[in-house]
Amino acid sequence: MKKIVNQGIFIVFGILISVALIVLFSLPSEELNDLTPIKIVANLPLTGPGSGIGLEDRDGLLLSVDDINSMGGINGRPIELVIVDNETDLEKAKQLFLETEQTHKPILHISSLSFITTGLSVLAEENKVVLIALSAVAPEVTQNKEWTFRYFPMADAEATPILQILNDQNITNLGILYLDDEFGRSITDEVGIKFENTGGSVFREPFSPNSLDFVENLENIKNNDAIYIVAFPNYIKIILKQLHELNYSGQILTSSDGATFDIFSMSEADGVYLAAPILYDQNFQYANKIGISYEMKYNKQLDYNSANSYDVLRILNGILDEEKLSTANIRDTLNSGFTYSGIFGKVTSPPKNHDIEFNLYPAKIVNGELNFGT
Repeated sequence: MKKIVNQGIFIVFGILISVALIVLFSLPSEELNDLTPIKIVANLPLTGPGSGIGLEDRDGLLLSVDDINSMGGINGRPIELVIVDNETDLEKAKQLFLETEQTHKPILHISSLSFITTGLSVLAEENKVVLIALSAVAPEVTQNKEWTFRYFPMADAEATPILQILNDQNITNLGILYLDDEFGRSITDEVGIKFENTGGSVFREPFSPNSLDFVENLENIKNNDAIYIVAFPNYIKIILKQLHELNYSGQILTSSDGATFDIFSMSEADGVYLAAPILYDQNFQYANKIGISYEMKYNKQLDYNSANSYDVLRILNGILDEEKLSTANIRDTLNSGFTYSGIFGKVTSPPKNHDIEFNLYPAKIVNGELNFGT
């Protein structure tokens, strides 16, 4: 009798196991993989002229991934970040995009710089995968795009504080030295046209990517009341030194790309005006808290670009809470609009908006530090 009972128990147990397996394997693959890592590809300029931005982007992303994963990941799934170096070269970036899309099938791609992201956005649209741009101001990045988004101020946001500085300093003629690409042209056009509309005179001086000597360019615009530099940080450092060697006595301004601690610490940068994010305000406690973690991890200060990349993943973590994790759903969630408070203050993105921006403010470098106001 006991043997029969035991056999019955085994039969029932076997039936239960069979039913459980049938239910398990009938679930959608998304539910079966709920604990698998979320792959994100960061296609960044870690070498070449854009490396000053790309390296900071990389480190901000890595810190953000560590923080999110330490709290359980996004909806219980850890982030796996795949970082590739496009060498500040568009063709290399395109090749890496296609390779990583095929090999890793990431839930989204992240890129940096206007000219690179504008090129990659074509591939993102073709492959129907989300691409998020950092450190990219040109309108072309997201124009008429379904799958491409931006988290960074655009050219008009750059222009507002610069025009305020020019007005406060009573500048009537302005020389603009700018990188001749989508990024440089978009800011130069925005500032130049608006300054001319106020009655000012503008002298535009472009330079080619990979330039290292700007003396001839500066000679062409050194007679203006002020010179405005629109360039990557690596270029700005060289230009500031060459302006100092030329004994230029007018006002010097830079785009927000000048908002890095490497530039703040330069003696040649003392007195330079620029557009800057609230991140550098010492009274902004949240940014200070993240800055302490960043400095402990990398032995350097959290700057504009590393903060930009850190924040973008925190935004995604927030808006995707309890949402289905797929590239299409990320697109739809970003399109639905949201409000977020982070490292750059309160950010509001209205529905169907692909440009998630934060404010920039007039600031001045004084004795190695950034002071807000003019």
